[in-house]
Amino acid sequence: MSNQTIFWQWLVDALEHTGSVMLMIVVSSQGSSPGTAGAKMAVTERGQCFGTIGGGAVEHSLAKQAQSLLSNDAFHHQLIREQHHLSTTGHASGMVCGGEQTVLLYVCQYSELEIYRHTLNKLPGVLKLSPAGIQFIQDCTLPFALRFNMLSEDDWVYEERVGIGKRAYLIGGGHVSLALSKILATLDFDITVIDERDNLETFNRNADAHHKLIIPYQDIPDAIPEGDQVFIFIMTHSHKTDEIVTELLANKNVRYLGVLGSQKKIAQLKANLSNKVSFESLQHIRGPIGLPINSHTPEEIAISIAAELVQLLNEFSG
Repeated sequence: MSNQTIFWQWLVDALEHTGSVMLMIVVSSQGSSPGTAGAKMAVTERGQCFGTIGGGAVEHSLAKQAQSLLSNDAFHHQLIREQHHLSTTGHASGMVCGGEQTVLLYVCQYSELEIYRHTLNKLPGVLKLSPAGIQFIQDCTLPFALRFNMLSEDDWVYEERVGIGKRAYLIGGGHVSLALSKILATLDFDITVIDERDNLETFNRNADAHHKLIIPYQDIPDAIPEGDQVFIFIMTHSHKTDEIVTELLANKNVRYLGVLGSQKKIAQLKANLSNKVSFESLQHIRGPIGLPINSHTPEEIAISIAAELVQLLNEFSG
């Protein structure tokens, strides 16, 4: 179960029991603020909390404020802008990180329960919040994961794509695949591991993969969809099979297509494929994958790959 699914399940359960829950969402974030855009936290009137909007003193203060506001029947929503510097005037948080974030406090009502169930059930669509309330627009999409537009305190809209999560396809079920699956699970990826070998020990004990397939690598194009939420990691047991799989997937329209290996290996692989795939497709192949942190063990390599993904996913978040 993904982190987002667990969050919405908690909120639905709390709403069923209490009738109202404060939903806090970081709708925008710039600089070194503690919470990234899209981060969520839910608070009940009794002070029960789930999720995070960045932790620390700011989160604690806003959670207390949310708990207090739930007792006010007239309260509906509020946008709170926090500037993170040491000044004690205005909206300064007293923190030294120097960033800025805007947090939406929105009271979820029992009458809206069906909307949150749609989100929990991963129906594809857009969750939209505005001064008019909350909506779930089914079968709608956004060019980005989320967006926030504010003209004034009374004229703003926050939209978030739901139901279409990040999907990771790990081609090869070896030690790096095993380590990477564990980290990607914490980053809310739906994980599929694919290998063509039977009875592979690391493949069999991978408890973090949501799906595990044993198929010939020649059949792999049919097993992997296209889309801007698809991330492919090629890490088979040999250079030869890496090259075969890369050629088969090179033309896929996906967010990320990377190959594990040294610079020399990747250079040779691309040279071998230069007459087999288009120049544009060759340019989209990433490698060596992972940030250059002098990693050696499977766990270290997995961390370097995950760090590259975080960098990629956050490159437009400010």
